[in-house]
Amino acid sequence: MILRIIRKFSSAHKLPNYDGDCANLHGHTWKAVFEIEGPVRECGMVYDFKQLKPMLDCVLPDHKFLNDIYPNPTAENLCQALFDKTAAMLEEKNLKLKTLEIWENEDCASVIRKP
Repeated sequence: MILRIIRKFSSAHKLPNYDGDCANLHGHTWKAVFEIEGPVRECGMVYDFKQLKPMLDCVLPDHKFLNDIYPNPTAENLCQALFDKTAAMLEEKNLKLKTLEIWENEDCASVIRKP
């Protein structure tokens, strides 16, 4: 079974060595779409959404300056870093992160899908 959970967070960044406006400090309200796989347990749930949402929120760099955390905080690099961190956390719960989409705005996203 796959669970899909959407979370939002706000952060600022600037892209080093970028020739364009994104080299300047700017911010986004990002959307993170998590697809999490696991077996349906006897209780009828893979995992309680009420418990999953705050766990996922702890991974997201809400109200942070991304350059303080990642040397080149592109959407692609952010997606990879958040995927790795989230996947490790979910493995401890016997869950598997299948897909992570990081939407920079309503039109542009980076996506990682694992088999």
